[in-house]
Amino acid sequence: MKKLIVVILSLFLALNFVACSSKQESETGRDANQETSPADKFPEKPIEVIVAYKAGGGTDRGARVLTAAAQKTIEQPLVIINKPGADGELGFTELVNAKPDGYTIGFINLPTFVSLPLSRNTKYTKDDVEPLMNYVYDAGVLVVKADSQWKTLEEFIDYAKKNPEKITISNNGTGASNHIGAAHLAYEADIKVTHVPFGGSKDMLAALRGDHVNATVAKISEVANLVKNGELRLLASYTEERLVDFPKVPTLKEKGYDIQFGSARALAAPKGVPNEILEKLHNMLKETIELPEHMEAAKNSNLQIKYMSPEELRTFMDKQEAYLKEITTKLDLD
Repeated sequence: MKKLIVVILSLFLALNFVACSSKQESETGRDANQETSPADKFPEKPIEVIVAYKAGGGTDRGARVLTAAAQKTIEQPLVIINKPGADGELGFTELVNAKPDGYTIGFINLPTFVSLPLSRNTKYTKDDVEPLMNYVYDAGVLVVKADSQWKTLEEFIDYAKKNPEKITISNNGTGASNHIGAAHLAYEADIKVTHVPFGGSKDMLAALRGDHVNATVAKISEVANLVKNGELRLLASYTEERLVDFPKVPTLKEKGYDIQFGSARALAAPKGVPNEILEKLHNMLKETIELPEHMEAAKNSNLQIKYMSPEELRTFMDKQEAYLKEITTKLDLD
């Protein structure tokens, strides 16, 4: 009997040892897997940031402010890749087709990113990206040269009513954000103007400054310095309230045209990037924009920082699409 008890105890101890060893190996294996997770080592090389417009434009300038500040928060550099063409469609398409490993992200400009698929047969939809965060919200403004014959919005609209299609307004591309803003004003004011598209903000402003067009609808960050130095004049803003830096400029709303319009410049990744990497990208970028030195640089560049979380950005994109589906059927976007 004693021998039997000894054998049973021996077997029990042996089985317990094997079980403990297996558990330890399993936990060790999990730890090893965790250590080799792609998100743990991310990023191990430079991250490309696609900008769908030319260097020197509003989106590009903001991107360079952000990437410069990111040197303090991200171990690898953010490298801007300008891919202008087709009113932004070329760059947006390149972004959605990039390898979904987190090493290619890009700016999506709203409403343009969602307006293009509604007006043409694009090779992407708004659901082909993973929202990371919104970076800037840039209010829309109606601008003429400082020596223009129109000193007020009323004079501008009165002339347009008496001279249909005579006023030329440059924009940043057919169906793009500034085009929609100008067309919406024309619709609400019941005037006919001639829209002149360009490949980006830099070119549309060059056309105005060179007297090739009469006016433009732009974003305030793109023209603020030109207004302050006396080269351009603001006729109105597409904002709920008057711009803080330009309190004498009326809003369209107070003049009887209830139009709010601007450009959200957001960051997104291709569909399919692992959630752990998306979260890490978001956190690094959010930490970057919160740096005091970044906020100072953004202020000096007239950038209106407006953070939105991935979830808030997705909701904003959906609302933009709904608005565009309703309004673009009423607008003359030719």
